[in-house]
Amino acid sequence: MAKLAHHPVTWQAPRPLWRGATPYAAAPQILRFAQDDFMEQMLATLAEDPAALARRIARPETWRTPVGEDAAADLIQRVPLPAALAATKRRRLFGTSRPVAPPPPPVDGPLKLFQPAHQRHYLVAGTLACALPGLPERQLEGEQETVHMVIRRLLPGTGATGDTTLREFAYVQDGDEARWRKVAEGEEAAALAPGEELLPLFRLAHHDEDGRPRALWAGVVPVGRREAYLGVSVDRTVATLTQGQVQALRPGAAPQPRPSVMGRLTQFRMTVAEPWKAIVRSAIKLSPESGDPPATEGTAAFARAKRRLSVNLQFQMQSWLILADFYEFLEEHMAPVADAIKARSGAGLTGGAATLFTRLADFNADALTKAMRDPANQTATAGDLKTMAANLREALALVSSKAVRDALEAKTTHYAYAGAMAREAGWPSFHFPLAGVNDLGQAAGPYTFAAALPAAAQGEADAQPAVTTPPAIGPNDPAEELDRLTALVGRALAADAEPKARPLPYAMKLRDSIVATAGDAGLFVIRFVHLNRDCGPLHPPTLSAPTERFRMASFFDPDAPVRPIRITLPADTSPAGLRKHGRGTAFVLSDMLCGQVQRAKSLGFIDLVLQVLPWPFHKDIDIGDGGACKRGDAEIGMICSLSIPIITLCALILLIIIITLLDFIFRWVPWFIACFPVPGLKGKSG
Repeated sequence: MAKLAHHPVTWQAPRPLWRGATPYAAAPQILRFAQDDFMEQMLATLAEDPAALARRIARPETWRTPVGEDAAADLIQRVPLPAALAATKRRRLFGTSRPVAPPPPPVDGPLKLFQPAHQRHYLVAGTLACALPGLPERQLEGEQETVHMVIRRLLPGTGATGDTTLREFAYVQDGDEARWRKVAEGEEAAALAPGEELLPLFRLAHHDEDGRPRALWAGVVPVGRREAYLGVSVDRTVATLTQGQVQALRPGAAPQPRPSVMGRLTQFRMTVAEPWKAIVRSAIKLSPESGDPPATEGTAAFARAKRRLSVNLQFQMQSWLILADFYEFLEEHMAPVADAIKARSGAGLTGGAATLFTRLADFNADALTKAMRDPANQTATAGDLKTMAANLREALALVSSKAVRDALEAKTTHYAYAGAMAREAGWPSFHFPLAGVNDLGQAAGPYTFAAALPAAAQGEADAQPAVTTPPAIGPNDPAEELDRLTALVGRALAADAEPKARPLPYAMKLRDSIVATAGDAGLFVIRFVHLNRDCGPLHPPTLSAPTERFRMASFFDPDAPVRPIRITLPADTSPAGLRKHGRGTAFVLSDMLCGQVQRAKSLGFIDLVLQVLPWPFHKDIDIGDGGACKRGDAEIGMICSLSIPIITLCALILLIIIITLLDFIFRWVPWFIACFPVPGLKGKSG
């Protein structure tokens, strides 16, 4: 402890850069490598000519304006030299007194670092020294002394509109949850944040001009983690390392999460509300194609009624599954409401739970009753294929039986026209499509009653500042009215720590992160850390000055260098040549998938085109109600062996076709491909 007090440590630029005419900043430096053997290049540079590190300093580049590769010579010994000759070569290099290249001139904007996929690798290097005249090198003593590096993100300190003052945020890992936590202002270089991620450094040895052994510390810049860094939340509260150490001594006093309903409400959206919206939008899209034909067409009316029924049966199968998920949600998170629905009595319910129970009875599917009848008998109840549930609450009661839900889960076929007309067993005994096409060819269903529910204000169903109901996509999207039902469920939920809630979807976390950072593309610095774990608050960790500011390029960054990739397609593409390729790839198909593949194989291109054309050109595709592959009465799966070279050819041809078709939207064909003639490159020899 005394030694540390008398000899404080400091971080400097790598020692080989100290003797330059223009001094480098007293901070770690980012080194750039354009080869995958970057570690060998780094070791060779330190062994042969440490001053050449200056030519490795990262500078701005794009694929249009690359950094000259001759700026950093390849010093790896491609030809092995005896030790004596290698030492003579090093002495000659040192004896030339080659000057250290000056630091790169400042540029407008931060440096952009590219990913390993772009054939770029970056090391950050620095020297640990004693803060004494001459800056003698500091050696680590014992296991209690360690060195690390930390990545800091630069963001506005308050997040308020107009706040442009950038502050450092530490990347804090707390169990499975990661976030950026604000570092105390003025203490960015003096303290770690509790729980801050410490990335490893490794020691690299070299010799100075006088032959004395030296060492520097280096670490890999994790540019490939860009999406992970940009996809986490931002916490603008400040916690010091001392507070974190005190808290670590009291594990039982860990702060409890704030009461919330957001986890459960998100689960409701993902399993009930959003799938319901999807079938509503599908019904709206199909409604213009399902209108009645002219009355003079006679039998065409029957065909149109049959088509409407087939479409509605598809929606009904999906609706049963959504209703089952709805009831299971209530059973898991709102047991009193689920029990009341099953008992068909709301006695004992109060507050938001009682309101939800009551309002569920307002949703009915009466507008679809006629369209769900036998096409030959649409004017009488005798044509009803099944009883229509009176309302949404009754439909949930009818799926409350576990036996009904298990039978629904066990089905391997679709609820199609033939099976419905034959009253196929195993399906629920009622109809209640959550959306469909009515007998007039118009979209209808229970979703229309959501508009009568009270609107949901932002954040009203959650104790945290979260958006309970996102803004509607557009004024002509009736599906968005279902957000009122989501808010109704949110009001009925009791705020708690949500021990049973599922993790929030990554997309939702990313949305919150983008909102909190105002779409910031990510501006980072790196600091080196010297840590003595035996020291207390009087001797905190020593952090270096920050590196140059930089951004991390995305995988599809338009400025990124292009990694050379060679794909050699089959040369002899005649039938005689293609038959020679082995089929060494196996696809394992279950009995259900086998049946679906077989039905898809029976379709032709014309069938697919006619399926999407409007009436009168439309033609329904009859692929039955599904089912597994069978051999006799036995259901079988398959293992199929395919030729990868032929698949690759198909992929290229389909890619060209799709690119050409979508050119009317993107106008990208001029920049898609460039081909160069190769004389003598033939498919067949001779």
